[in-house]
Amino acid sequence: MKVKVQNACTVIFRLINRYCGIFRNMSRALRNLCERFLPDKSGARKRSREIDAMLKRDRRFAELILLFGSDKSGKTTFLKQMRLVKGAEFNHEERLKFREAIYNNIIRGMRVLVQERKKLGIPWQNSANEMHEMLIESFERRMNFEPCAFQPYVSAIDSLWKDSGIQEADRSRTNFELYESVKYYFDNIHRIGQLYYLPNNQDILYTHKYRSKEEHYFVLRDSPFLVYLAICRLRGPLSWTFPIMCPIFYIIGSSDYDQISDEYNCLVQSLDMFESLYNKKMFLNNNIILFFNKMDLLAEKVQTADIRKHFPEFQGDPHRLEDVQEFLIQSFKKRTGNYSRLVFYHMITAVDTENFRDVFKTVEDIVMCRNLKGFPIL
Repeated sequence: MKVKVQNACTVIFRLINRYCGIFRNMSRALRNLCERFLPDKSGARKRSREIDAMLKRDRRFAELILLFGSDKSGKTTFLKQMRLVKGAEFNHEERLKFREAIYNNIIRGMRVLVQERKKLGIPWQNSANEMHEMLIESFERRMNFEPCAFQPYVSAIDSLWKDSGIQEADRSRTNFELYESVKYYFDNIHRIGQLYYLPNNQDILYTHKYRSKEEHYFVLRDSPFLVYLAICRLRGPLSWTFPIMCPIFYIIGSSDYDQISDEYNCLVQSLDMFESLYNKKMFLNNNIILFFNKMDLLAEKVQTADIRKHFPEFQGDPHRLEDVQEFLIQSFKKRTGNYSRLVFYHMITAVDTENFRDVFKTVEDIVMCRNLKGFPIL
């Protein structure tokens, strides 16, 4: 009897495999038919295939671009925006991974605010939020975070974010580390909390992922480039010691002049890193392009914050955007020492696709050596 059952199970298993194979083939055939015959008004599918083919063929011959920047300056946002403006959309699987990261970003961000409210002794406006506080504080980072598992947190996040106690803690964020992107997510919590939510491009640009890819391939004017995210702090030895002739992108968090990371002012950290990079012998002949990122946040911050509290040498109107921008430019210029070479700069908002696209047209000219005048500091 046992043998018969085993034989029957074997037959059923083979039938299942056979028909699953048939369905897989049918699915593949239907997908191919759709790609062949369904209209694609945007041309995105065709462009994506062209890019994939070119990268596969020319990857070994790609030119290098090095990407540097201090913590929280927006390096990964810059890379994601590069990808989008060059026509390479995020696929469904990637969006699912970003969704998981977004869920974690939201809850971890709120947990920071909840804990800081408690440290500062700020009372709750709504005492019912004590229960939501317990839910948030019990959270641990999750893998395979599905929308149904995120549902219990939606109303808690919404209620907490509306509480004046959390709002007051958020206004003190210069005293603790918290990514600016969480405010965007809190303001969109009901959309993000839907069961069938899938991140759009703007959601992805605001995402902070805990593990980021270090190498990215792009096509600039039909030429393949490898953009390498250099995550070293530049204080110790680099992983290479030979001269590298390639453009260097350096990202600066312009609005971070009052932010502290590891007990270190973020702008001072960025200045020190730039000085170290600029004076590395292996990079003495490299073109450097500075990207003063987060212009939107800087424009908002100068309305209330006084940069002189952190940089007493500042001269000008601390609430005038142009004066603060000029101070930032001159601060980096002073770190270039005696070397006389071109350093280009651009003011950008990496989460603003149209702004990024306009700026990057000029950057492409510099990278392709078609316009070496640019906007030199020196």
